[in-house]
Amino acid sequence: MTDRFDYGDIRGSVEKHLAKDKLGWIQIVTECFEDIKARCDSEEKTYPSVSQIKQKYGALRIYLGCAIEDPFIQSSLEEAVQKADRSCERCGNVSRPQCIGAWYANLCCWHAHEVAVERSEKFPKVGLNLRSKSAALQCRSCGYHGQIAWDVSGHRCPACVSKGW
Repeated sequence: MTDRFDYGDIRGSVEKHLAKDKLGWIQIVTECFEDIKARCDSEEKTYPSVSQIKQKYGALRIYLGCAIEDPFIQSSLEEAVQKADRSCERCGNVSRPQCIGAWYANLCCWHAHEVAVERSEKFPKVGLNLRSKSAALQCRSCGYHGQIAWDVSGHRCPACVSKGW
């Protein structure tokens, strides 16, 4: 990405890299870089150069311009990536990576439904997690893989339960 990362406007820089609709991850990455900035300011170090922040195969990726040997910065970045791996990229709710058609995204059941509907308008044969390997955590109505209601609702995700599917 050609845009420089601005430590004076961390949230704005993160939004430019990730896109404004990924509010869940924007919050995680913004907090991470605010901690890094505060640490660098307190120790009078230069800020790490950020090359790219993006989503790839449903996972958050943060690429720096050079190798960083500071353990605090390394652990902060690793912690942000791990937290994002368990969070919906759009809202921050607990989630798992979903496969919608051939496209991977880390979405909660609500946003997975929303994205599947959006994508099915362009690609009619798109479905949620058609190749899932674990039926135990998969909604039998829509295919969402993650949080499942096990009671009377009959093995469905919360979005399908609320829609009466």
